[in-house]
Amino acid sequence: MAIIIVSLLGIVAVVLVIGLNTLKKQHEEEIKTVISKKGGIVLKIERVEPETSAFKNDFNKSNVIYRIIYKNNVDSELLAWYRGINVPNDIHGKNPATLVGGFEEKWIFQSELK
Repeated sequence: MAIIIVSLLGIVAVVLVIGLNTLKKQHEEEIKTVISKKGGIVLKIERVEPETSAFKNDFNKSNVIYRIIYKNNVDSELLAWYRGINVPNDIHGKNPATLVGGFEEKWIFQSELK
């Protein structure tokens, strides 16, 4: 019986890791797409603690925050913040029930990095 439980826990752990990697890839693809539509090229995508971001007052466990450094043809390096949603099958979801009180997807574009 113990072997079955341990095996099931191992399977659940593998599924969770795969799900988190899928979510990260979806967020990164979304970030690159949005920055590209603005005429930019992503230089760096970094997942950050919400408290250290532009979303320090607007997040909960349903959100993940990214700091993005990108470049366009005119300016030097620029900064953007992306508040993603931790729902792998709908990263653009706006349903409060799905977000468990979280905040919907949002972008903040800031001026040139100093």
